[in-house]
Amino acid sequence: MKIDDKNKFSYSENEEFEDLSEFDIEEEAEEFVPANDVVNEVAAYEEPVQEEYEEYEEPADYKTAVGVTGSIDIRPSFIERLSEMDERVIEWHAQLQAHLTSYRKVKSRYSARCDSYRMGRDLLAKMAIGGKTLKLYLAVDPEDAALDDGKYHQRDLSETSAYQEVPFMLPIRSDLAVRKACRVIDYMMDNFNIPKRRPRRKKISDIQ
Repeated sequence: MKIDDKNKFSYSENEEFEDLSEFDIEEEAEEFVPANDVVNEVAAYEEPVQEEYEEYEEPADYKTAVGVTGSIDIRPSFIERLSEMDERVIEWHAQLQAHLTSYRKVKSRYSARCDSYRMGRDLLAKMAIGGKTLKLYLAVDPEDAALDDGKYHQRDLSETSAYQEVPFMLPIRSDLAVRKACRVIDYMMDNFNIPKRRPRRKKISDIQ
């Protein structure tokens, strides 16, 4: 090899290239896979089984709320369902609520599914809506002899876990049913020794 005046390398025809065997030059070699292994791997491959999903049916008591991303199903709350009921049903609920809370330390609390009444931690009553009917659930034995005269048409839900505390169910469909329910409420409160609230003293401002 010669260097010309232009500082370029040139090789003569008879000049041999420098032996590079002393340098370790690693080359990436492709991994050799026997043909039989490839065939076996292809044979072992199975197409993934596509899972079958049952078609979803929207429940009748659900509404669709459209959000920012997609839509979700939301069950109407007790207040929403009550507001859509007939005016008579709304009035029956108000009368029963006033009668229940007329007893000392009994408080009403709304939840997604019902209107519940407690004294401390003790559940005394629930009101819920089934279809177009207002239903009252009370902490009374459905087989109580004093109430087993066929006048109240109660249902025994003691075997249902959600109503074990309030198994005495009364459907409220008329003014008469409200009056009967109030009598059962009085009977229940008497059994628990829960007195009526003291009447609120009138202030001079109220009289004037």
